[in-house]
Amino acid sequence: MSSAALASVTKSNPLWDFATWAYAEPGVEKACLALQNRLGVDVNMLMFCAWLAYRGSGTAHLAKSLGAALKLSREWQRTLVEPLRSARENLKDVIEASGLMGNDRNTAMELRERIKQCEVDMEQLQTLAFYSLVAGGTEDHVATRSPAEQKDDALNNLTVYFAATGVKLDALGQTHVMRILTAVFGN
Repeated sequence: MSSAALASVTKSNPLWDFATWAYAEPGVEKACLALQNRLGVDVNMLMFCAWLAYRGSGTAHLAKSLGAALKLSREWQRTLVEPLRSARENLKDVIEASGLMGNDRNTAMELRERIKQCEVDMEQLQTLAFYSLVAGGTEDHVATRSPAEQKDDALNNLTVYFAATGVKLDALGQTHVMRILTAVFGN
């Protein structure tokens, strides 16, 4: 899919806008990747849980869409995102171990970057699928809730998600979650 076509399809995706904003906040990328790499957390699912709280949906929308979101998350990650991630990581190992030099190395590195962009494109489409689970009707308007209430709702949403997927947060994992929530919702 061309960049222009992908942008057209996803331009009205507030979840993606939120996820890219939140991911760029100080410490969030590192915390998300640590949760992904250490505990198998789907970062898009994490962002979905936080976004529902951010837009003032409380915990009700997660309860309504949790089953469908978890199924989508498992299938999307297993069949689309993880194979791309593995190919990208494996190519990095091959490049480092092979001794490729000059143009050959540059060509391999460019291919790795194209694979990375495909991975990001798949994640963007995944957020569009998550958004479609709750888009439309009255739930598109944002309720007025304080940042502290939103943060509590996000923590509750994440607790439900972690319990449903068998993720057991250790102290380091809890620190990563709080780093993300503090960056998004404040103290």
